[in-house]
Amino acid sequence: MKKQLLTLALLAVAGTAGAQYQLPNGNFEGGYTDNVTIGGNNGNQVPNNWHWFHDKTGSIDASTVAMSAMHNYVVTDGNNHYVKLVQGSMGGNGNLTTGIINAGNSLAKRDGGKSNYNWSDPTGKGENTTKVPTDRSGQNEGKSAAGQTFSGKPDAVKFKYAAYLKNASQRIQLRVVVHGEGRYRDPEYSKDNYDDIKWGVATFNDTRTLSSKSDKVVLKEAQAEFVAGINQSSITPAAVLVSLTTNEKPGVGDQGNFACFDDIEFVYYHALSSATYDGQAIANFDENTLSYDLSSQVYDENKFACTVKGVGAEAVKSYDEATGLLTVTVNGNNISADATSKTVYTFQFKNKDYTGVLSALSVNGEKIEAFAEDSYHYTVVGDYTHDCVKYTTKGADDAVTTNYDAATRICSINVVGGTEENTYFVKFAKATTDYKGKMSIVMGEPLDLLSAATSTVGITTPVDGKADFQLLGFELGGDPIGDIFVTDVPYTEEDGVVNLYKEQTITIFGDNGANLGPLPVVLKGTLKDGKLTANIGIAPVGVTVDIVPLDATSLDFSSNAVDLEGTPLADMKADMTNSNMTIFLPEGTEGVDAKESNVVVGTTASSLSLADGNDWGVTKDFTATAVSYDRAFNTEDNYVQSFVLPFGFTVPTGTTVAELSSVNGDNLVFKPVKETVANKPYLVVTTDADFINKLTNVQVKATTGADLTTTVDGVSHIGSYTAQNVANVYGYTNGKFVKANNGSVKPFRTYIKVAEGTQTAPMAFGVNIEGTVTGINNATTAATAKEAIYNLQGVRVSGDLKHLTKGVYIVNGQKVVVK
Repeated sequence: MKKQLLTLALLAVAGTAGAQYQLPNGNFEGGYTDNVTIGGNNGNQVPNNWHWFHDKTGSIDASTVAMSAMHNYVVTDGNNHYVKLVQGSMGGNGNLTTGIINAGNSLAKRDGGKSNYNWSDPTGKGENTTKVPTDRSGQNEGKSAAGQTFSGKPDAVKFKYAAYLKNASQRIQLRVVVHGEGRYRDPEYSKDNYDDIKWGVATFNDTRTLSSKSDKVVLKEAQAEFVAGINQSSITPAAVLVSLTTNEKPGVGDQGNFACFDDIEFVYYHALSSATYDGQAIANFDENTLSYDLSSQVYDENKFACTVKGVGAEAVKSYDEATGLLTVTVNGNNISADATSKTVYTFQFKNKDYTGVLSALSVNGEKIEAFAEDSYHYTVVGDYTHDCVKYTTKGADDAVTTNYDAATRICSINVVGGTEENTYFVKFAKATTDYKGKMSIVMGEPLDLLSAATSTVGITTPVDGKADFQLLGFELGGDPIGDIFVTDVPYTEEDGVVNLYKEQTITIFGDNGANLGPLPVVLKGTLKDGKLTANIGIAPVGVTVDIVPLDATSLDFSSNAVDLEGTPLADMKADMTNSNMTIFLPEGTEGVDAKESNVVVGTTASSLSLADGNDWGVTKDFTATAVSYDRAFNTEDNYVQSFVLPFGFTVPTGTTVAELSSVNGDNLVFKPVKETVANKPYLVVTTDADFINKLTNVQVKATTGADLTTTVDGVSHIGSYTAQNVANVYGYTNGKFVKANNGSVKPFRTYIKVAEGTQTAPMAFGVNIEGTVTGINNATTAATAKEAIYNLQGVRVSGDLKHLTKGVYIVNGQKVVVK
């Protein structure tokens, strides 16, 4: 055998991490010991890992064993080596073994194996008491371990051999015994019992293959199957004893007989001996045919059965749902040492139409238009009813199960297609009152503005003082996250303002939201005059969401890192309805057009533009380089008007600005000022309709928390930056403050309010600026009047003055006495 085959065998053994499945030097290419001598018999050769009479045990000395003409050779035939065993005189069989030869009697055939045998005990466990014969004379084995360790469960042993036997009726022998831990000997003594360690035996006998001892040796191939020991299933192989001999019977044969052996290799079967489906043998099955077509049948693992050929072989099944292909890999017992020791069979079953996804989804007969097979979360408004969710699977053989969770109002649709599995979720959101607003989202430290989009927030009708908060279509930096649901939010109302506050751990309903997992959130909000202002803090990801009404007076991004390319001013202003809205940006923000009004960068705005009639309000002070106010003040002589502005200024020539200073009966006295103060109510008489627009570098003051009231002697002059309804106040009209039970006030205007409990409050106040009385004078008489007439209780009376009873009346804001 070529020497490179030995290298391959050794590599296979090395790869088993201590496991032994083949004989070391079983092909005799692994070297030998030369010139071995026993007694006077010399020139012998013993292969490495094999044993001959030179290292025997037993009581017979070397000179007795050295019978004439007994030899052992390793024959070199070109690049191949094989072993040749030559029988000597006196019945001395040629004998080579992986174990140790015991020579206990000069006549080997005399005692039937009691004294002359080959023995094996590589683990050193020794004999069990059940195996000890009554008479052990002639044995001198000692307590040492010897022999070849072994781990395999082979099915056969194959080899090559040749033989010359003088007597054609005689037979050579190759005998292999695999056994467990303990001492075994071959041949077995009749009084011994090795059933509890003998795993299996393979025996080969043959007569001569050469007609003459001088014939050229031609090796023949042969194989011997293992026969199981009676307790094979409970025995773990630990050793192997291989015995090669010139005669199957000890001490029998003729001098000069010889036997040659080579390439001893264990065979591990790895095949199927049968295969059935649904109790029927698979047509034309043969262990050497590797592929079978069963495409007319649907695979069921409980219906497929097979048996392996190979006592230690194992069949591993693998089914591909997508292709319908069943693969059965039969691994031989030595697969860990030899990767080629396997056979792969394939059985093609019906290819199922599996995808594991949906192709369409509808709720209450309405198709979800936004459906996509790789998107898994959908929100609809309404209540769940049985069978209201309909679906279509992409694969005809996909299996679907649905489940509805009433607590979360979520219906889950699980789709299984072979090895593919996906779950879709439909959230049944409650009907809500919707509030549209500007939503700004910031994240990180320092804060980064992710978006300033228009959004809609829904709040359910409160039940038992609680409502649900819904923000659908939440995104971060343009990436869809999902829908935010905060449930059972306390809904408390006081003085016309509803307060919302809830701390809750939620999972944002969406594909990406689900990946974020549970998130603690804090919701704060107020509802006033049908408008919602809210803040949502999402702690773990550092996200803050602010929502303000579309008519909000300001948007404050001054704490955020604003990129006007990523979030341009146009996006911030989009859909906002209040032209007075002011945007605050951080210092150093680039890309702000100098012509942009009401944009504060740091603490400076290039211009402030005020639209009369629109609400106003800011939370921070800033400087405006220029001012534009679209209100045209009346310039008629002594025409009195009111105002409140968020900045002070030096009163220009031709304009009189006055503040409430005292109350004189039914007249309010206003004192002119040279400098105005921000957020304070004033009256003004001017000859310049645009005097405000000529102001520069004004210091705009925050309106949040500002006191817009001047109070003197129980009378308050109050400014307003919002359009609002008022009751029991005095509104300024035609130079007078006239009492109104109900009325309205415009932004940037003022009104008078008298402290509650005042008994002498008049129906109107005249106005005195710099000593000039305007509006109401003392009561006068008049014969007739066609104008609307009121009594002092503010009730309109019918008729004209000349037909009224005596008394004091109010006509066109003036007191009139009827006598």
